[in-house]
Amino acid sequence: MNFRSMYSGSSILGIKAFGSITVRVTCLLLALVIAQSSMLAKDPHLPEIYAHWLNQEVNYLITSEERTEFLHLTSDTAREQFIETFWKIRNPSPAAPTNVFKDEHYQRLAYANQHFGTLSLNDGASTARGMVYITLGEPAQIQSYPESKHLRPIQMWFYQNTSGAIPVHFYVLFYKPSPIEDYKLYSPTGDRPQKLINGTDAVNNDPVAIKIINDDLGVEMAHVALSLIPGEPVDLKSPSPSMQSDILLSNIRNYWNLPLNKERIRERRGASEQVSHRIILGEEFFDLTAVVERSSTKQLRVNYLLRFREPRDLGLAQQADGRFFYNFVLEAKLTSASGKEVYRQTEKLSDYLSQKQFEEIKSKIFGVEGSLPIAPGHYDLHLALTNQISHQTFQQTKTLLVPAYDHPLAISSVFFAAKEVPGKDYAGNLPFSYSGLKLAPVGSDNTTIAQGDPLRMIFQLWEAAGTPTELRGKTLEISYVIGQLGSQEKQEEQQTVDRGDFDAAGNLLIGRDFRTDILRPASYRLIIKVENPEDHGTVYQSLSFRVAPASPAPPALWTLLVPAGTGEVVAEKTSSK
Repeated sequence: MNFRSMYSGSSILGIKAFGSITVRVTCLLLALVIAQSSMLAKDPHLPEIYAHWLNQEVNYLITSEERTEFLHLTSDTAREQFIETFWKIRNPSPAAPTNVFKDEHYQRLAYANQHFGTLSLNDGASTARGMVYITLGEPAQIQSYPESKHLRPIQMWFYQNTSGAIPVHFYVLFYKPSPIEDYKLYSPTGDRPQKLINGTDAVNNDPVAIKIINDDLGVEMAHVALSLIPGEPVDLKSPSPSMQSDILLSNIRNYWNLPLNKERIRERRGASEQVSHRIILGEEFFDLTAVVERSSTKQLRVNYLLRFREPRDLGLAQQADGRFFYNFVLEAKLTSASGKEVYRQTEKLSDYLSQKQFEEIKSKIFGVEGSLPIAPGHYDLHLALTNQISHQTFQQTKTLLVPAYDHPLAISSVFFAAKEVPGKDYAGNLPFSYSGLKLAPVGSDNTTIAQGDPLRMIFQLWEAAGTPTELRGKTLEISYVIGQLGSQEKQEEQQTVDRGDFDAAGNLLIGRDFRTDILRPASYRLIIKVENPEDHGTVYQSLSFRVAPASPAPPALWTLLVPAGTGEVVAEKTSSK
């Protein structure tokens, strides 16, 4: 649909790292396996009660440095103090009467032993499914496929919004190699699609295996057999499993030893020892939307929305005169793939609220919008919002891939916009401004939409810069699919766009509404596929959202805007010295 005509009328921790060459990745995986094996070695001098805690209760949580420190303790008093501190620094709300992190961990442990493995042996926590469940928690969706003529028993788990340590959304696949064996964690490169086939029809033949999977369970399962990461390009005709999926699996196995996870644990330990008690909170309290925007003048920026999950997470203070106020410090940072800081932005957000303003926003969800300049390449966006009143820091990291201008076809991240009429921003200085309109983003992954409100999706398509008039009459085909994992019911729509509508810089803005009155309240996934009929080049985006009952309506969003141009380019300063 025409973009302007749409508005006519009235998540705890982590980083993601991808190796650039196979040798480097292989060495990394081998090193992690060796490290994990050595960490699980038992100390014969450790009393049984503490050996059980170390090797069966917190074996997926404890870092290698903490394990070494614990094994060097010589008294039970020191061990008890260590355990107390271990849980204290992981508690997101130290002032609370219970430790929600510890309680959640032991609930996961009990669930794994009850539902996985052999119940009489109480060994579910040591199984592949137990390891993933204890490490990551309950999946957003689980789909089980029993054994069939052509396929072994398979379970597909879908995760979303876990942390910056691993992709925002991904699959984990399990299969049973034989009737007497438990489910095994599937690796696209280590097992390859043929391991999912029941029989010898696809031995050493990935194309045949993918065809069988596609015929039996559909294109989504065929995609997952090659890549556990939604949106990663795969070729179903000449399949090549994804090495990045194996890095994902390695990061799951070694989750709490990932560098940023260990750094945040160190920060929490240091914070607990300080008088001011600065508490570090992760993605379980807020969502981060980051969308790269490309302009007709070949300017690039990343727009971001940091959005709390609940109205109560906003900490306000009240002066003696009755006035309320907020006081935040926002720190935004871009780092390159090598970890080098290239841009940073620090902004204080503080102001008074009248009684009327306070009454208007007290039941709303708080958010912060801003933008940073960016160039083609791989980056990590680090955001930290510190509440100076409550001494809580909400921080999260998101990985960004910005394609070069000569890239043949690409799609930006997708975000959802509010149904209200947007404001004017002809200069385009405000975040989430397109074609002179300032849109009001409500989020991306895990956004909640009231039933009956339009699901308003916004994204850009990118092609190599050129002369649009020469492309007039040539098209791109867009398909939208909304459904639930494991359900045969899906809502599908098709759209054809003319490549002559791209601007000279190779950009085309797409805005589309999807009806939610035909969707029952539940969680859904949106998959967008864009294909060039000429060369069959295809790109994907996918994200999750939730439809909530229209009454009571989900809390509205109110945001603060970070002024543009308040950051500094670190890389240029560094290179000029």
